[in-house]
Amino acid sequence: MFELKQQRGDSTGASSENASEVLQKLAQMIDEINSNYVSKSELKTILKSAGIKVAERSETPVEAEVKKSNKELYTEAVRYYAKRQYSAAKERFIQTSKAKYKPAASNYYLGEIAYYTKNYQDATVYFKKSIELYDKAGYIDVLLLHTAISLENMGDVEKAKTFYHNIIDNYKGYKSAKIAQKRLKKL
Repeated sequence: MFELKQQRGDSTGASSENASEVLQKLAQMIDEINSNYVSKSELKTILKSAGIKVAERSETPVEAEVKKSNKELYTEAVRYYAKRQYSAAKERFIQTSKAKYKPAASNYYLGEIAYYTKNYQDATVYFKKSIELYDKAGYIDVLLLHTAISLENMGDVEKAKTFYHNIIDNYKGYKSAKIAQKRLKKL
């Protein structure tokens, strides 16, 4: 995310109509992916019924100090994210998202964490949630690029191409458009 931030001047990115179209396409693609997705709990049930032992993993609890405000949790989460301490950041972003404190940005960061930890399925789900909540955020070009790369890594090259073309068409002059163009040429 940090390497893709740039001066954007007065440019507003994609038109409202194009943004809605992108949002609809993204929603359809993610819904299709989700229909084939097996959750962790479903996988555990399937494995247990097959007689395969599943090791239980304990989640690291959030520090039980004084109850922190959503603003404090969000600020901590961003700091942890910047330090690439993704597990700690993720816990806090989940809390802020559930509390509806900056839910679009929280879901975007959760998508980025999933993306950088190569959990592309989850990344696309979080990115979809983020863009549904607020499709005019300054990070949308990066969100679309990372969605395309996630789809490409999941083997869905045609959908990835659609996203790359959209970024190239709607975000000319942005670093994300240049990256999309390079990746598209390799496909």
